[in-house]
Amino acid sequence: MAFFKPKKTEAEKELERAAKAQRKHAAKERKAQQARLKQQQKEVKRQEKEAKQAHKAAVKSHAQAVKVAKKASKTRIRLARKAEKQRARAHRRQMRRARRDVAVVAEGGGAAPPFSKSAGCYVCGKKFGKALHRRRHHCRQCRESCCVQCTSRTRRPVPLYGLHKPQKVCVVCETLVLNNEGDVAARSRPREPAEAVVALAASGRASRRPHSAPLPPTTGVAVAMPPTTRGRGRGPTRSTKSKGGSIWTLPIRPLLKRKKSAEQLRNRKLDLDLQIEKRALFGGGRAVELQPQAIAPPAP
Repeated sequence: MAFFKPKKTEAEKELERAAKAQRKHAAKERKAQQARLKQQQKEVKRQEKEAKQAHKAAVKSHAQAVKVAKKASKTRIRLARKAEKQRARAHRRQMRRARRDVAVVAEGGGAAPPFSKSAGCYVCGKKFGKALHRRRHHCRQCRESCCVQCTSRTRRPVPLYGLHKPQKVCVVCETLVLNNEGDVAARSRPREPAEAVVALAASGRASRRPHSAPLPPTTGVAVAMPPTTRGRGRGPTRSTKSKGGSIWTLPIRPLLKRKKSAEQLRNRKLDLDLQIEKRALFGGGRAVELQPQAIAPPAP
């Protein structure tokens, strides 16, 4: 029995080295093939994922486009309906205005002129804006533009233009035109601002125009306004200026003469009323004669 292996020859050693090299090379090839297969599987999965993402994005884009198209279609339909309603409303308004003008002309009046679209209020001269208290309003009597402070809170009918329902009027027309029921000229045509001031001085009544609404802006000679109750007419008269820097254009002396005559007529009427009351109080006795009393002029 031999205790040692027999020595291999050089040929056997060479064969073993060749077999070992072949096994090593085969293992390396197998490992490389597995790596390539794995890489291919990863690439396929990545492509599938990208394809799914692209399909999902396409579906989402299509849905978004359909949604936008539907919204645009609804918007066009809504705008078309709104425009149609506005056209129908404008047509009805135009027909109603035409019928009213025809009725007014048939009654002997005149057709209403269009509203003026000035940049500022014709009473106080303030500029119009987007704010609520700066919006433009129109007087149905004089057809002028005025602000909300210069618009009367009381609605008045305007029979001159066939408007028998309460309409929006300015404070000038409400005080100087519509309140003067006995003045035929005031009911036949709208007054100019100058004529309105003359009527105000002749009637002796204070205008109900708010303090924030001065007189309409004009240019020319200043008009002397009646003195206040504190001065009792002893101080010199002062001209009233508007906020815009412009003043009224009216002759001074005719205005003062009309004011004085109106005060005299009013004093006589008050004296006559007092005499009638005294006669009714004391019975059929002698008439009680009263001397005309000087009454302070009203506050402007």
